[in-house]
Amino acid sequence: MKKNKRADYLLNQALQTFIERRKVYGDSYILHAKVMAAMFPDGITLKTEVDMARWSVLNLIMIKLIRYIKDFKKPHKDSIHDCGVYSFVLEELDQAEDGKINLTELVKNMEKSDDSDGS
Repeated sequence: MKKNKRADYLLNQALQTFIERRKVYGDSYILHAKVMAAMFPDGITLKTEVDMARWSVLNLIMIKLIRYIKDFKKPHKDSIHDCGVYSFVLEELDQAEDGKINLTELVKNMEKSDDSDGS
């Protein structure tokens, strides 16, 4: 029977993960903030669900790129693959006609791909 883990054990595991990741990525959140501020020097206005979703995905791309460059000598293939996937998610969201339709409508109107023919 699997035993449940106590909060102090879970907290210690989280701390160890944080320490390991910081060795690789450093304070990447600071670089991320600086990159986003440089890209949007006048700030950004987000009003619709689609705006929020696009902003979220753009942030995911930037986080993955920053992770990739933080260990540039040892390319992090997963991060760069994630950037590619998130780029297509952005393209999917960009079909929302400048926020004229909401996310529910956008998803409802999507074609389903048939994996057998690669489309």
